Amino acid sequence: MESLALMVALIVAPAMFGGPIALVTSLIRRDRIGDSRARFIYILALLSMGVGLYLILGGISRGATTVGFLGTVTGAIAILFTRRARKSAN
Repeated sequence: MESLALMVALIVAPAMFGGPIALVTSLIRRDRIGDSRARFIYILALLSMGVGLYLILGGISRGATTVGFLGTVTGAIAILFTRRARKSAN
């Protein structure tokens, strides 16, 4: 049972934490987003969106769908903010 709980935590964690961390990272000092920070945001956001879509389309439960929706939306917003900030800086 412990290994099952660990597996569930590893599957849900990128969607639950990756998107919000990417979003917060993209909002801090928006005028100074460098290449490495943009890569970090893109990796976290895309991972969060991928796992989030898996949880949404999997139809596992309402809780998993909610976590998947949270990860997908916050990841997409983080990518949008990062692209806008980098476009305005150039």
